[in-house]
Order: sequence, then structure tokens, then C-alpha cells
Amino acid sequence: MYKKTKIFIFSFLFFISILFFQATCFAKYMIEDIQTVATLDIDGGKPTVEILDITSTNDFYPSRARKCHLISGHLKITERNLTRNDLTIEHLKIVVGKRPYLSEKDITPVDFKSFSLVSETPLEKIYEFSFTNVEGFGTLGFIIPEGILEDKYGFINERLLLPSNLVIDNTPPLALFDELPSSDGKTIGRIRLSESVKPIEGWKESTSGLVIEKEFSNPISYILPLEDYASNPIEVLIDIKNANAISLEYGTYDELSKQTLVSSGEITSPNTISSTSLAKTESIFLRAVDSSGISFLQGKVYMHTYLNNSTSFSCSYSHLPYYPHYNPSPTQWWNVGSDHTLSYFDRIFTQFGGYGCNHSDVIPSHISSQFLYGISSLQFKLKNLPNYSVVYQSYVKDIGWLPVSCDGEENFYQHDKPVSSFRMNLIPSSQKQFLIDFWNRDIGTHSIN
Repeated sequence: MYKKTKIFIFSFLFFISILFFQATCFAKYMIEDIQTVATLDIDGGKPTVEILDITSTNDFYPSRARKCHLISGHLKITERNLTRNDLTIEHLKIVVGKRPYLSEKDITPVDFKSFSLVSETPLEKIYEFSFTNVEGFGTLGFIIPEGILEDKYGFINERLLLPSNLVIDNTPPLALFDELPSSDGKTIGRIRLSESVKPIEGWKESTSGLVIEKEFSNPISYILPLEDYASNPIEVLIDIKNANAISLEYGTYDELSKQTLVSSGEITSPNTISSTSLAKTESIFLRAVDSSGISFLQGKVYMHTYLNNSTSFSCSYSHLPYYPHYNPSPTQWWNVGSDHTLSYFDRIFTQFGGYGCNHSDVIPSHISSQFLYGISSLQFKLKNLPNYSVVYQSYVKDIGWLPVSCDGEENFYQHDKPVSSFRMNLIPSSQKQFLIDFWNRDIGTHSIN
């Protein structure tokens, strides 16, 4: 009995071992077969389009642009099994500030300059684009119509609105100027804005960017050009009237207009411009002082006279001498307030030139009546007024206003063509070019504004 039981147990265990061995081997071969034959091409996605990058030729702020800027960038198509690709300029639509895109009337017309395939792999196609003349205001986006891309399984792209990070802005900012009191005879020019503008040298910007200010020491009027970050331009008239920390006064004396005294950018003898007067500027009276009463200006003029070989002449009004050609000399300057002075309107002025140069015993009457003589060139410079410039401009009869000069440059048309009028002013050096550009608008004209 015992022997039979032992044989039965051994036989049972042997049978179970064989079954386990066969099952293990069968599972092994099943796994190997699956790994070998399961090579599938699975594509369950639709073709997609995305913006890779976009910028503009607005160098200062390339993510903000207006109509004049060229906009460029790249689009990417992603699809491994693409069989139809109709992405062209005709299908690529531009919208500005439209959310959502509703109809064809929301499309913004643009001038495409380029659109081309620049890179390609089995999975991706990259296109480069550029266009300009974009109207409107708001975020720029692309419309990709539905069904212009299709893969071999029949999947087509969805209609897409691709927003960019580029803002179109064709609206200039609004600006309001006013003058505020400061201290020590100075005033503050303040400009309030509807939006931030690009920084302007010499002007301080508020934290919000909606107010810019600058301190002034003397009356001045000029055009300040501003641009917003999309380069939309605006011009603001800076008109400082109440500053008196620096005083600049100048006058002229001529045979017909007699005495005139003006200040800080005003035009001398405007009637000689607006009328048929032949009068020429025969002498100039000049005074310039800071708040401490210290003078800071130097000058010289060229005097065109009937007799060019004489040593000197005497002014009929002041009896001060004046000379043919440069006064005081080609290489010297007179210090305003201390050289060649006279009392004029109860103040000390420096005189250049001399009254009466068109009438003397030696000039024939038919020549003197033509008023051919007087000051024909002006030169001024500053000697101790840091961060300031002196700007001046002459008017010549029948020629008009001449190009502006500054800081020691000679302003003249011809040395034998005396000026009939002039204007001059002091301005912070950072603002000098703005005043020059403003006055140069009058070149060749007969404006008295």
C-alpha cells in the first residue's frame, strides 16, 4: 500500500511539471511573435499650424508696429503624412484686434512682400512671411481657413485664429502742454499724454509714463516731436513765457525802422519783412545775464560798408566806432556786457555795427537811397553757461530766412548782402536741434511768426 501511494505521488508531480514547462514555453513564444510582427503606422492627429516668431522694423519696440513698418516672422505646419497643402498668401488672412473673427469684413488688407517655404522635414514645414501697410489698432492675428491642409488618412486642419504678441497701433497719442512755476526764476514745462512715449533727452518721465517735464530758465518757443512706442508721431508746441532766470535782450537800429528791442527768440524789425522796406540792420544792441547778473555771451559781426579801406567809422547814435569787415576782428570776440558798451533803455548793452552807415557825406545819394550797407553776418557763442546753446538766424531781403546757425558758427548769405532782421535765443543743449529744426522751417520764406 505504501509503495503504491509513493508511485502515485511521484507520477502526479511529474505530470504537473510537464504541464508547467509547456505553458511557460508557449507564453515565451507568444511574446516573441508579438514583438516581431506589430509594426503599425498610427496617425490620429489633424494637421496643425502655429506662429514660431513675429517682429517688426520698429527698432525701438519691435513688438509694436504701425502702418509704415514691415512685419515678418515664421509659421510652422506639423503633419507627418501631409498630402495636400494649400497654405498660400491667398489663404492666409490677417486680423487686427478682432475677437472673435466673425466674417470677411473683419479681415485686414495688407501688402504681402514675401511668403515662402524655408525649411522642411518629414514632420514639419516652416514658412517665412513679411507684409506691411497694416491698418487698425489691436493685437495682430492670423486666420488659417479650415481644410487647406489634409493628410493621407483624410484628416484636415481646423479653422484657426492664431494670436501673436505683436500690437498694431496707428493712433498718435494726445498731448497737452502747460507751464508751471518752479523756483529761482525758472518754470517747468509739463506735457500730459494719453499714452507713454519714447524717452526724450532732457525730459523727466513720471512713473505712469503719462507725464513728462522739463525745467526752463528763459522764455522759449519750439516744436518738440514725440513718438509713441509704435512710432506714431505727434508735435507739441513748447511755449515757455514766464521763466526769467536768464535774460536775453537784443535790439536793432536802422535808417527807416529806428529802434526796436525784443527778447528770447523774437524777430527784430518785423515790418522790414512784411513790407517793401529796404532798410538793413545797421547796428545791434545786445544784453545777456544770468540770475546773478553775470554775462555769458560773446559775439562778432561782419560790417559791409561803402568805404572798405577806412580804419573806422563812428555810430551816429552812440558815437562808438565800428569797422569795415569783422567787428572786432576775424579772430576776436566782444564780451557782451563789458566790451563796446552803451546805456540803452537804462541798461548796459554791447553794440555791434553802427547807425548811419547808409548815409554819410561820402556816399552818393542815388546809392544811399538803396540801403546797401549794414551788418551782413552774425556769430555768437557762450563762455560760461554750461549745458546751454545759443541759436540765431538772419533774414535777407529777397532771399528770406537763412539756415540757422549756433554756438559760434557764422550766419550769413553773402558779406555784401546785409541782413534786414534776425532772431536768437538760448536753449538747453539737449533741446537745441528741436529749435533749429523749428526755425529752419522758415528757410527761404518771409514769415514773421
